[in-house]
Amino acid sequence: MFSIVSAAHGCEDHLAEAIDSVVAQTFTDWELIVVDNGMSDVVVQVVDRYADDPRIQLLRNEYEGLAAAVNAAVTQARGEIFTVVHGNHTLLPEFCAHTYTALQNAPEADVIAVDAYRFTDDGVIVTDSYRQEGGVDVEPGVDHRVTLTEFVAGSVLYYSAAIRARAWQIGMGYPTDLPVVEEFMLSARMLAGGCDIRVLPERLAACRAVEDPAKFAIYEDNMQRALTDIATMSDDPAVRTAVDRKLREARFHQAMRRARAALAQENFAVAREQVRLALEQRRDLRPAVIYAALTVAPNGLRQIQRIKRSLRR
Repeated sequence: MFSIVSAAHGCEDHLAEAIDSVVAQTFTDWELIVVDNGMSDVVVQVVDRYADDPRIQLLRNEYEGLAAAVNAAVTQARGEIFTVVHGNHTLLPEFCAHTYTALQNAPEADVIAVDAYRFTDDGVIVTDSYRQEGGVDVEPGVDHRVTLTEFVAGSVLYYSAAIRARAWQIGMGYPTDLPVVEEFMLSARMLAGGCDIRVLPERLAACRAVEDPAKFAIYEDNMQRALTDIATMSDDPAVRTAVDRKLREARFHQAMRRARAALAQENFAVAREQVRLALEQRRDLRPAVIYAALTVAPNGLRQIQRIKRSLRR
């Protein structure tokens, strides 16, 4: 029934934990396809520990990115429902059982998304609700069909979802040209293609909290590209309005982050330009004050930066 896909690259230390979370599913009609995404001998060794379970198979690929690995695994999948879980994340034991029941109760639904929590390597829960962290304050319930407008506006969908095979095909799988936002774009294309996506408001998955500034910078750029693409998928004015609002928000925060980085390096010309770009997206008091200071008295800001650094020592 379920084809669960896990692409492993640079997560060898946690792969067994991810596989164990699949083995622990209370609903046992599944197959797990682990993609050795980069020809790692360690991945092979980890998967070999489960050689006595015929439901688990290994697919070896040269590294071509997450999307290529996931898409390659899906071509081998035999299940009616697809689920992706990264090699350093986990599913809770009831994931398959509860999402399968939800799909059975709503045969018209194409996707059942879930909530999740983030945790550290020490097992400490950083946030107990992925969706609340993303800004979802009120859950509409599993009977509610998510719209493309809602999704763009902020109805975040956790990537480990129960996706019927037909919906995956409508969404055209993971895009290979949008690293870090592959799941976001798949969801958007499924919604634009008329798929019925619902959210079961239960924490049924968990993701490891990893801070990666370089990856976040890629996320910022590619999220803007994805939003621009979504604007071409629908003639609905509400979708266009939501995209425009999200793009302005994304560009504002990106410019302010770049301004802070430039200030830390005392590059006041770059900081001033980035704050100006931020103000083009949103009129806000704080960047307006910073822009004025950078224009009138940049040397004063240099002194403030130096004082702050001396106080940290």
